[in-house]
Amino acid sequence: MHNIFKSLLEILLPRYCKVCGSRLSVGEQHLCITCMLSMPLLKKYKEGMTKPEELLITVRTLQRAEAMLSYDKESNYRKILYHLKYYGHPEVAEYLSKMAAVNIGKSGFFDGVDLIIPVPLSRRKLKKRGYNQCSYIAKGISEVTGIEYAEDVVVRSVTNKQQAGKGKLQRWSNADGIFHVVNPEMLENRHILVVDDVMTTGSTLVSMLSAIEKTVPSVRQSVFTLALAD
Repeated sequence: MHNIFKSLLEILLPRYCKVCGSRLSVGEQHLCITCMLSMPLLKKYKEGMTKPEELLITVRTLQRAEAMLSYDKESNYRKILYHLKYYGHPEVAEYLSKMAAVNIGKSGFFDGVDLIIPVPLSRRKLKKRGYNQCSYIAKGISEVTGIEYAEDVVVRSVTNKQQAGKGKLQRWSNADGIFHVVNPEMLENRHILVVDDVMTTGSTLVSMLSAIEKTVPSVRQSVFTLALAD
């Protein structure tokens, strides 16, 4: 009976792939099987630092950093980020982060992490959008790993100008000094995982990580982002 109901629901309320737009079959979630198998997963480094770690190298307390997807603004896979960030489908972030947590977790990436913190939005942007997509990433990873996540540890004091379309120097200037730790006692002597949706130059993350390490010198920090821009 349950399967019959699901089949009828698919007919009445069809769902479509967030990448190619084709109709999803029963059992497919957000992405069709073809787009799922063709996802541009970020290539792994055999030795040395990952690309995200290279971008965040100035952060003294950084332990490790990883991303799931390679982001190309010309690729249809960019639509995934549009859906979770602008089109009101943050559940896509939770879905992908669960997938990433299973795969990346096999390497021991989450070992020793005590707390997951999403990159916060400013109050104005949060009110306008209605949700923080990074919170869904944190929630997805938390559900797979069992690691606690918290949203009221670091705040974004201002809404910085849109980063898209800006050069590297503009991005760094745009992100400087916008984060503040409001509950430093939660971070003392802990290993935290900061999560974001997409990393381009790393300026926003460096600003947040630097604010945290300046306020809480005993903290250790790692980073996960859903996507890394080419």
